[in-house]
Amino acid sequence: MSDANQYFNLSLAASELKQPLHVKVRQLLRERILNDFQHGQRFYSERGLMQKLNVSQSTVRRALTDLVDEGYLLSDPRRGLFVRRVADGRYVGLISPSGSGSRLAMAHSDAAVICRERNFSLNTYGFNKTDTAELIVKQLRYKPSEERILLTGLTVELALKLDLALKLAGYRHVMLGSDIPGFSSGLVSLDHETEVEMILDYLLKLGHRRIAFMINEPKILLTTNQRMEKIQRKLKERGLVEAQLVSCDTPNWSDSFEAAYRKTHTLMQGENRPTAIVPLSGVGSWAVLRYAVEHHIKVPQQLSIISYDAMSHAELLPVPMTEMTFSAEERVSTALDILWSEPASTRHAFVAPQLIVRASTGPAPKSLPSRHPERGAESAQSQDPQNID
Repeated sequence: MSDANQYFNLSLAASELKQPLHVKVRQLLRERILNDFQHGQRFYSERGLMQKLNVSQSTVRRALTDLVDEGYLLSDPRRGLFVRRVADGRYVGLISPSGSGSRLAMAHSDAAVICRERNFSLNTYGFNKTDTAELIVKQLRYKPSEERILLTGLTVELALKLDLALKLAGYRHVMLGSDIPGFSSGLVSLDHETEVEMILDYLLKLGHRRIAFMINEPKILLTTNQRMEKIQRKLKERGLVEAQLVSCDTPNWSDSFEAAYRKTHTLMQGENRPTAIVPLSGVGSWAVLRYAVEHHIKVPQQLSIISYDAMSHAELLPVPMTEMTFSAEERVSTALDILWSEPASTRHAFVAPQLIVRASTGPAPKSLPSRHPERGAESAQSQDPQNID
């Protein structure tokens, strides 16, 4: 084992991160186990670690005890410590927000298929609004040597806290989502800049100029925040003065469907109403389509709709939905490759976005009235399905 000073000063690193010294020693030794040892190989002795790391016996003993508890080491009172690398019974934990219709269901469905193919066992861990990162980590069923973690649907704050909590507990983990400064583990994300370019190229080719990107999901969510930034920049770069980025100001953990429905009403009642609406989630796209159907707005003749997100059963809607999507299988497979890479990997991988064109989009209308009537005025014209104004 190389001298620890070649890597960092243990005491200084621990104090900067406000960690006990034994935690930093445990992290260093865990990385050694994952990267440099095979199953059954004899590990360093307590005395040898004290000399090489220049730390006390109590610090080394506490770190080694934690590694035994985590399942990375086996202790034989007569022969010493041996590395434990679990070859069978691999477990994958999926951490995502709880709730009916949440992304947890879609993420679980995607991950379950790939895990079955690889003979992994999948555990899902939904969390609630008030759950802390430490509480979420305590729910994990298996030791860090046995279970590795996928994360999705997080806020920036929770992502960073879970990154630290999982690392301290010894779990290897990968984020399925957007890049975030300070996140130190593996990441599999979409190229949001390419997503925006593809949507704009497609709609502009159809003649649309009055395009409304609708932020119906909470801005605090990591993916929403990243997409907003890319949309704003691309609209400015292209000089699309008639296009707009509109926010529903949806609080976290609230109903993004209702938020999108209300915002659609505002947009369609305003001056210079859009010819295309692009919500940032499948739920929002379904809300816009429902509003259009209920208010006799023909899709796509008078209004085109694109789901700026993968949408479950988009092809089965009353008007099949055009969606920005990706290969869920590729995303999960890439994440599992990172989780089980040897040595341990913290790389950032991208999955290519795909625009699936369906019946909800079409050429921009050549002329449109500036306003849609209030709902109370619909009854006088409801007998003529061709007349929307």
